[in-house]
Parts: sequence; structure tokens; C-alpha cells
Amino acid sequence: GRFSFYGPPTDVKVKKSTMVDGNRFLEVSFSNLSQSTNAEIPRTALVVATIPKGTDNAVMLVASANASRWKKGANVASKTIVDSFSAIPSPKTSMKLRAKDRTNGASIDF
Repeated sequence: GRFSFYGPPTDVKVKKSTMVDGNRFLEVSFSNLSQSTNAEIPRTALVVATIPKGTDNAVMLVASANASRWKKGANVASKTIVDSFSAIPSPKTSMKLRAKDRTNGASIDF
């Protein structure tokens, strides 16, 4: 992902964790390495995650900003975004899936 492109996030701290109507909400602070300045940039993020009924897969949404933008109002926009999150399974279908050849003619030998 974007935050680990130049190295893993550092100073990761979960500030708040709540569960509301089957959704897990996290407020997280962390730092990531800037490509241009090689400096650690502090960021804050809101994360919402859920496992829709009938599936074993987790679905999540992350809204984040650097610390200065967070204090200037990005926290309000991020809260609005994660509060709008909803994940439901897609409808069941009787359609059959066909395997798609993605080898470009290359031979795969096991």
C-alpha cells in the first residue's frame, strides 16, 4: 500500500477502538517515511472494518491525513466518510465462472 512504499509505518498507536453495529472503528496514529525529504511524517487515520454476513472476508475503509491537516478539519471529513461505510455481500448467482488464461501463451511447468 501507499504507506509502506518507502518502508513500513512506524510509531503505530491505536488511540481508540469501538464496536458499533458489527463494525469495528479504530483511530490510529502512525508515521510514514517521505520520499522527497526522507523524514518521518506523522499521520492520523480512521479505520472501519466489518465481516459481512454470509462471508469470511473482512472489508475495511481507511481515511487519513497528515497531522497538521487532521487538526485543520480532515478529522471531520474522515469521520463523515467512515460513518457512511456499509458492506453487504453481493447477490448470489447461478452463473458459472470460466477460467481465464492469463499466461500469455507461456508454459507453466510444475
